[in-house]
Amino acid sequence: MIFCLQTGWSQVETPLPKGNGKIIPKAAKKTKKDTFVKVDSTKKQDLSGEATAGPKNNQRAKKGTSFNLFRRNAAIVREDSAGSIDIGTNQIVKISEQIKIDCVWVTAAEYYSIWSSKYINPYQKSAKLFKDTIDIKLYDADQGQLWAAPLATTLKTSNFGYRWGRFHHGIDLNLQIGTPIYSVFDGIIRISAYGMGFGNYVVVRHYNGLETLYGHMSARKVEVGQVVKAGQLIGLGGSTGWSTGPHLHFEVRYEGNSIDPLLIFDFSKKKQVFSQYFTLKPEHFWHLGNKTRKRIYHKVKYGDTLYSISRKYRIPIWTLARQNKLHYKSALRVGQRLIIR
Repeated sequence: MIFCLQTGWSQVETPLPKGNGKIIPKAAKKTKKDTFVKVDSTKKQDLSGEATAGPKNNQRAKKGTSFNLFRRNAAIVREDSAGSIDIGTNQIVKISEQIKIDCVWVTAAEYYSIWSSKYINPYQKSAKLFKDTIDIKLYDADQGQLWAAPLATTLKTSNFGYRWGRFHHGIDLNLQIGTPIYSVFDGIIRISAYGMGFGNYVVVRHYNGLETLYGHMSARKVEVGQVVKAGQLIGLGGSTGWSTGPHLHFEVRYEGNSIDPLLIFDFSKKKQVFSQYFTLKPEHFWHLGNKTRKRIYHKVKYGDTLYSISRKYRIPIWTLARQNKLHYKSALRVGQRLIIR
């Protein structure tokens, strides 16, 4: 059973650092009673909504100051419990261990009513049956919910798609062992574990309805149920699990099913998020058997290249080349009709 109780949260704020005029929130650790405290969401930012990389170490919350960030109650959930409660939805909530989370998570996204700290995809949602078009607000600077790059320097080394006879459900970013890894959006840690494939990995559930996965880390710096901000340290780069060298395996998932991170991020740019909003469509699950998609074509104009067209439609150049049976360096002719998706 789930019970929503009124709970206060301790606030943590560091003194204003000299020179940069930004307030960096400190993360909160688990208390002795296995409850979690929230961090200060007050933070100055520019209009892009980008967060500054957060602290490398966690800090216990100071006593004496309390507030309720969402003006909602906290939900207490117990190990392997399965029950239902009238909190605006009639979903079954499954929890794998005792933690304390805010009730806002149950209503932020319908599938968030399922919780597991063991399984990457516990939702049992078939991507083949996804037929909706969903507008997702990735970040909201006015609400203090920002975005951040997963690494200070992002160099993509492997793409989303088929690789070595298997499907690669994320992208790989180059790093060195010990490189800080950051959460890309505000959220709560759903998984912090070691697995045969991903080695040390973390899954973060975000307020925007997405989840992100960070794999092959040398060390994890967060615990299940911990609330994190965009730009907050969650682990260190490594090569654990099935890995041929140090790199970050990065995934974006909705309802447990992967989508290409490059639909949302452009790691070659300073502002790495394309837009504040992202429209999730059935065709984004093509690799999982979803055939509910419309053909979109582009008629080549003078000066067009595969690279410029891929940028325009926000699809990987290798995908554009493959589906049109071209090499990624192929020259195009004016009037040529290309399949976009």
